Amino acid sequence: MTSPQVPEPIWLTTNQQLAEACQGWMNEGFLALDTEFVRTSTFYPQAGLLQVADSQHCYLIDPLSVTEWQPLAQVFQAVAVTKVFHACAEDLEVCRQLTGVLPSPLADSQLAASMAGLGGSMGFQRLIAALLDIDIDKEETRSNWLARPLSQDQIRYAVADVYFLRQIYPMLVAKLVSMDRMSWLEEDCQRTIEEQSQQEVPKDYYRRVKLAWKLRPQEQHLLQELVGWRELQARERDVPRSKVVDDNSLWNIARYKPKNRDQLVKAGLRPEMVRKDAQVLMEIVSQAMADDDALWPVALDRPLTPEAGQWLKLTRDAVASRAAVLEIPPEILTRKKALDALIRSGWNSGTYVLPDVLQGWRKSQIGDTLLDMMTKADDRH
Repeated sequence: MTSPQVPEPIWLTTNQQLAEACQGWMNEGFLALDTEFVRTSTFYPQAGLLQVADSQHCYLIDPLSVTEWQPLAQVFQAVAVTKVFHACAEDLEVCRQLTGVLPSPLADSQLAASMAGLGGSMGFQRLIAALLDIDIDKEETRSNWLARPLSQDQIRYAVADVYFLRQIYPMLVAKLVSMDRMSWLEEDCQRTIEEQSQQEVPKDYYRRVKLAWKLRPQEQHLLQELVGWRELQARERDVPRSKVVDDNSLWNIARYKPKNRDQLVKAGLRPEMVRKDAQVLMEIVSQAMADDDALWPVALDRPLTPEAGQWLKLTRDAVASRAAVLEIPPEILTRKKALDALIRSGWNSGTYVLPDVLQGWRKSQIGDTLLDMMTKADDRH
């Protein structure tokens, strides 16, 4: 396995330099992109670097000095230019934070590798080793990307990410085309963009709190109000959610409805949180408990019954079996959440409906099989 040699990058540190580069990028078939950021004590990612590789050069964009991002936003929205990332979720957030838009059309090399049968959730280093027989250094991943000047090791690391991504993307496309799976990648990447584009509702985050389903309907309403307040505070203060109030404390507040500071401490709030937010939290508790039940959310689903749980296992086995035939990871075919939704859709009514994620290319590969399984299962319970 060889050690990598990467080209010297072109730095883009002014608005004019970026605008000129963007003009050229509008003529590219695809761009390899990556971002480096710091997110240890903030709600929003702090961009430290954007990397771009086109057909000729590698570029490093300095977000600490560039202030005009509209030219890059236009590139991100150019339908003729595919934007290629590896494991893109956090990169998309950084891109939107800077430019106000999401890169589209999008291609994710990690997803492409999985669909091509190269392995599930492959890290970039392992994928480059598999396709190019090159060992790249990842030691700079967690370094301080807001520092200036960046070290030579940081620069080489940043360039390597897009330089080699640019090389492997055509290889992955060729594999997917030969397997008649390129449409799979396009569909899933488009779904990623659509999901990321959906307007987030702060109060909906209560669904993510572990064991929220155990709370009574009125308590779920209180949790919803607490989580909505926490979400807005985290964004306003630009701190991680847990730095406002952690999930466990919010669950305890919703369950035990504290009426004073001592009870808030017992619920799990740290002293500094009590000093800062005790009054507003108790007001939220008081108001939510007085709200009319028409304001309560639809109660969260309880875990599947043991009998339904058996069908969850059977459908998961079917997914695993089909994934083995396709030589892809089972989680690419579908995840537990979709199987749960399928089972719930008709467990009581007998009319099962495929969730959206099991439509598209998945419908013929596994969706129809699962739907048939559950329709027949209805005769057995």
